[in-house]
Amino acid sequence: MTGVNGPAKLRDVADAAGVSISTVSRVFSNPERLSPATVQHVKAVAAQLRFTPNVVARALKRGIASNIGLIVPDITNPYMTTLLKFAQGRSRASGVGVLVADTDDSAEIEFQVADQLARQTRGLILAAPRMSAPRIRELAASVPVVLINRVVEDVSSVVTESSAALTEIVQHLRGLGHRRLTYLQGPAASWANRQRLKVVTEQARRAGMELATVDASPATYADGISVAPAVVAAGGTAVIAFDDVLASGLVEGLRREGLTVPTDISVVGHDDILAELAHPGLTTIAAQGERVGRLAVERLLSLAEGERNDTTPLAVTAHAVFRASTGPAAG
Repeated sequence: MTGVNGPAKLRDVADAAGVSISTVSRVFSNPERLSPATVQHVKAVAAQLRFTPNVVARALKRGIASNIGLIVPDITNPYMTTLLKFAQGRSRASGVGVLVADTDDSAEIEFQVADQLARQTRGLILAAPRMSAPRIRELAASVPVVLINRVVEDVSSVVTESSAALTEIVQHLRGLGHRRLTYLQGPAASWANRQRLKVVTEQARRAGMELATVDASPATYADGISVAPAVVAAGGTAVIAFDDVLASGLVEGLRREGLTVPTDISVVGHDDILAELAHPGLTTIAAQGERVGRLAVERLLSLAEGERNDTTPLAVTAHAVFRASTGPAAG
């Protein structure tokens, strides 16, 4: 193998391995997009040349940052924490850091933070963004953007597909004798909340069940507690909450109202991030947040490497998990 003068560079490895410079770069930044044989071959050549990838130096040379941005509406929500954990793990495997920002569920703060991070990163992941679609498209025109649990035309996204699981939950409740159902709404600006309400409304109609809705925005644990009297007043024998945080708060709120779950009222959550910690264990929908986080990073890194922007939403299928918080309808 031909030697090189001084420290080996990307081009030296590419020439010696008989591949392009971009392929060598991808071996050390996004290896899953290449065949295992190619990765092994290039790494073997790099080792012989004593090539050491320097992510920061390479990023600066190419005029891009060595970090990506992850913007979430509420970092205290365990689902967002799950996204962060697995997104960071996937990003770290490619030698890329993650800068995280919390928007306090504000569309205006979200836009300001996104504008700031766009100048410091190679791309942005917006988790459940509250911004308007035109603003998101404006942002995506200047920096690679991937959305989580939001669909905007011409922008790449990864979404949790829970329609089938919600349908199964409604049918399960109908089979337990429930005729009056309540949907406990999440954040008013949440795309996912609107999608879930749409499915529950349609499935309740098909099952011949009455449906009431109760607003619990911004959908914190405390909100779940505080809306318990309104849920009781709605008259449903079963409640499907926007997420596990809200459902867990509701269980506590119902206890304070002197009601027992599921003897007096059944409760269902979404996400499967607190379900086993609640008492009784929550029937819920496993949203696979860990997979969503990893896929969002992979899509963003591909966009940052100049790959074609695939704007078809990448759907991660959720599934129903049945635990002790659902039972036969009271009375």
